[in-house]
Order: sequence, then structure tokens, then C-alpha cells
Amino acid sequence: MSSGFIIDRGPAEYFHGRKEIIITFVSALRLFQDKNKGTTFLIQGAPGAGKTALLDVLSQQAKSDGWEVAKIVIKNLHSPASMAQALVKSYSIDREYALKGGIKFVEGGFVESVAGHASSEEILKHLAPKTGLILVLDEAHYLRNLKNTPNQQNLVRDTLDVIHNGDIGRPVVLLTAGLGTTEEAYNSLGISRFMRNCPVQLGRLDKESEYAVIRDWLIKAGRAQGDPLPWIMAIAEQAHGWPQHIISYIAPAVKYLKSNNHLMTDEGLEFVLSKGAKSREMYYEKRAHDIDNELREALSRAVLDVPIDHTTKRTVIIDGLKQSGLTQKEADDLFTQALEQGIIDKRDSGLYGIPIPSLHSWLVDQYGQN
Repeated sequence: MSSGFIIDRGPAEYFHGRKEIIITFVSALRLFQDKNKGTTFLIQGAPGAGKTALLDVLSQQAKSDGWEVAKIVIKNLHSPASMAQALVKSYSIDREYALKGGIKFVEGGFVESVAGHASSEEILKHLAPKTGLILVLDEAHYLRNLKNTPNQQNLVRDTLDVIHNGDIGRPVVLLTAGLGTTEEAYNSLGISRFMRNCPVQLGRLDKESEYAVIRDWLIKAGRAQGDPLPWIMAIAEQAHGWPQHIISYIAPAVKYLKSNNHLMTDEGLEFVLSKGAKSREMYYEKRAHDIDNELREALSRAVLDVPIDHTTKRTVIIDGLKQSGLTQKEADDLFTQALEQGIIDKRDSGLYGIPIPSLHSWLVDQYGQN
């Protein structure tokens, strides 16, 4: 009997929505391919918004349009050998051509070394395919950690800069994602002035897409019998369009269906909603695990007067934190931490709020009255 275990990170089993983002991305790729240029396409949002799943969908779309795709990590941006290795692993590179760029191979095609004068920027200029290259960098918010390593910071800045400004000499696009401070991390490295619509703030799924995802899970994975609409609506009411929460409820739903002849009963739905709510609260605790209760209380009081599903200015939240006795620095640090951990998110309007109604309720109910 299946355990109902479902992976909640990475490529989505059933993907719906984000159509405007996909259309924008495809249009950008075609423009850059025509002009032999490139740029940075940035997706940021709170944990559980589906950033990694969207990266996978956009990567697959790029491949279908004739682009090569290489997954990279931050190290590749400042280490020429590791950048070369990432490219070698991702697509076919002519060895004689690579040798002209100072790249030496060992058994199995792994990169042994690159010429001493080479940089990650030069590796890209030499080895990026003329048809176009997508570099996929997830968890890009960790770029902020480079501030204490000036040499690496400079090397990374140089590599990002030539990609961002389309100066590689062939189509190269950095498709990158991270938490809510990612754009600030790029700005701190001098990477700014993103193309219009290229920085994307990822939030909840629209209702139609949310219903479609839940339906697919119930019908295709759980092989549910009967009309799934009551279950779909009940789960959606609790998940609020948040991909992570959909999985919180879908995991027990699939488990129940597989264990009970795929029948959707009232008892089954009660089981699903109960298990999903517990999973959801565990997820909130995980987000806030390294924020002590005193700081949670300060944060909850700071958003107490912000209506559920509404936004406010950063200064309003900071002032609320200071009213709890925090210094300016402590308030700034807590705000940044809450942003990085997805307790607060930034909207396209430039305002901030709690991204999920049930997260807002959990924070205020648990800590706001103390």
C-alpha cells in the first residue's frame, strides 16, 4: 500500500498557471536570440511559492525553443574550472574547440583545469553555444554571503555584469530565483536596472490554476471516484493558492484515496483537512524556527493592525517592531529575516504583507496577544 509520500520541492508533478510569466519569458528569449544578446530573468518570492517548479517549466520551454540549459551554483560564477565543468555536464562541447580556450579534460569528460588567465566570463564567451544558453541559478539570495569575501565578490560581479548587459557575444540568459531579498542581493553587487517584467514577484496561484492542480492530484494521482469538486473547493479554501499548502493537503488526500478504494467520503475529507492543517502549522513553525518567541511576539504585534491579506509600508512594520522595544538595527534585522524566511513578502506594489491568510492568523493568534 502506498504511503502517499509526495515530494514538495523541485519540478511540479502537475503544473498549472503562471501563464503571463511564461509568455514574458518566451518573448524575451526570442528577442535575445534575434539580437544575439542576453539578460537576467529574476524570480523571487517566499518559500513554498513554487519558484523551483517554475524554473523547471521555464527551462523546459527554453529547451523546446532550441536553447541549451545548464544548472549552475554561485561557485561557478567565480571559479572558471567549475563553470567549465557545469557547461560540460550540461551539453556537448567539442573538445578541440574547448582546448583552444585553455580547457583540459580527463577521463570521463571532466574538466581538469583551465588556462590561468581564464575567468568564468571568458569560459562563457568561449563555450556558450551560438544557439543560446540558459544558466539556471536557484537559491540566488545566497549571493549576499559574498560580502565578506571581496575577491569572490568582484569575480561574481564581473560575470553577472556581462550576462546582465548581454555582453557575452552570443545569447546567454541567467534564469535565477531566490527568496524576497534576492533582487537586493543583485543590487548590492551592482546588478540593477532589470528589463521590464524580468524581475518577477511570485505569489499565490490564481483560483482557476489552483483548482486545476488539486484536480490533477486527486484524479491522476489518487484516482478519485465521483465528483471531486467538494474536495477541491475545501482544500483550496485552506491552501489559499499557495503551492506548498496544496501539497500539505494533497499528501493525506492521495494517501486516503489509495487506502480506501479511491472513494471521496465526508469522513475522508475530514481526515484530509485535519492532517493538512497540522502539516501547515508545522510548515509555519519551520519558517520561524530560528526566531525566538520574544521576537515572534514583536513581529505579530507589528502586523496586528494590518488586515489579513492586506499590505503596508516597510516603515510601518519597522515602527511597530521598535514599539516593542527593539532598536533600529534589531528591527531592521528582524524584518530582513522575516522577509528571507517568507513570513513577510514584498508585492509588486512595493508594499509588504503576510503572504498567506492562515500564516497571518497563526502568527497573531499564537503570539500577538502576549
